[in-house]
Formats: sequence, C-alpha cells, structure tokens
Amino acid sequence: MFSRGNAAYEAGDYLQAVTLYDSAAAGMTSAELFYNRGDARFKLGEIGRAIADYNRAYVLKPHDKDIIHNLAFARQFRPDKTLTLENPLVRMLNDALRLLDAASARVLAGFFFFLALVSLALLFVRGQRLFGWIALGLGVLFIYCFIAAASWAATTSPAHAVVVQPELTLRSGPGAEYKEIAVVHDGLEVMLREQRPGYVLIQIPGGDGGWVESASVEPIFTR
Repeated sequence: MFSRGNAAYEAGDYLQAVTLYDSAAAGMTSAELFYNRGDARFKLGEIGRAIADYNRAYVLKPHDKDIIHNLAFARQFRPDKTLTLENPLVRMLNDALRLLDAASARVLAGFFFFLALVSLALLFVRGQRLFGWIALGLGVLFIYCFIAAASWAATTSPAHAVVVQPELTLRSGPGAEYKEIAVVHDGLEVMLREQRPGYVLIQIPGGDGGWVESASVEPIFTR
C-alpha cells in the first residue's frame, strides 16, 4: 500500500495517494509514511492534516532536514500566525534534548540505569573507586536520557491537536447555541482540555480557548 501510494503521488493523484497511505498506516508506522502522506495532504490543501503528519514524522526522525523544512514550510501557510517569540535558552535546551529520538531515549534510559546499578553493586562488592566513577558517569547519562524521554512524552501527548477545517468558531459552551468567542483557521496547533459528546474544549496559543466540534480538530498523537 505504501509503494502504491508513492506511485499515485508521483502520478499526481494525491487523493488516491492519501487513501493508500491511510491503508498502509493501519499496518505500519514510519517517518517516511507520515512524511509522504503529509506531502500529499499539503498538495490537496489540507494544511492542518499535513502539519499533523509532519509532526508525527518528526518524532520518529527528529534530525531529518526534509521533515523539519516541510513542517516549517507548512506552518507558514496557516492564516493564524503565532506572534510569541521562542526563548533562545529554551530552544537550546530543547535542541539538546532532541539528540535522541523518543524511542532511543526510553531504551537508553533503562539501559544506563541498569548499568549504573551494576556498577554500584561492583563498587560495594570490590570496593574499587573506579566502579564508583563509572556509576557516576552512567548516572549522568541516565538522567539525560530520562529527561529527554520525559520531554518527548510531553511533546507526544494526546492533548496535542490541529485544526483541520478552513474556519472554526470557538464557543463558550459545547453547542451551537453558545456565544461565539473567536474564529481560528486550518493548521492552528491547539491543546485538547476537555471532551463532551460531539465537542471538545481547545486551548489556542496565548491561553484563550473555547468549545468546537470534535470532528473539526485532529489529535496529532494517540496512545
């Protein structure tokens, strides 16, 4: 299905490509699949769904330059621009925690923790300081991997979602009869805060929020 989706994309049949990629996604998870489906969705003008797929691909391959470029490029097409500037120190810390992908950070955290415990055990049994220094070094590596894994866990929270319809009205309650608060557009990345039948409460960048129809936003990650 993935190969057939690629062929449909090359032929310019982007709708068929998305359909085939959806079928492939039922049986596989890969950065290439999400990246290619994001490209096809972008070609169809589905900015929000393209951004969602690029985010999914980024988590699997955080150092892929094509994924990073296309995610940033798609975000430029959002009608709603984010005006807040990212703190340079926060960005440097975030980049440092992205040296490992999510899966590697989790595995290595467990691996270094186990080796640190073994080194401590050898220190107590043999009394050689070398094992103490080894345990200290492994402990530092464990702490880094643990923090990186925790950072990725926050990034991949199911609360992260994206608006997937051209224009969306936020309301003060879960229903069309409630007061209109604001209007947002396709591609805006939001946080899901509460769910009711057919409606979700979303928080937009800046802290404001409102109720919208569940089908109007797409969760980026699931668990």
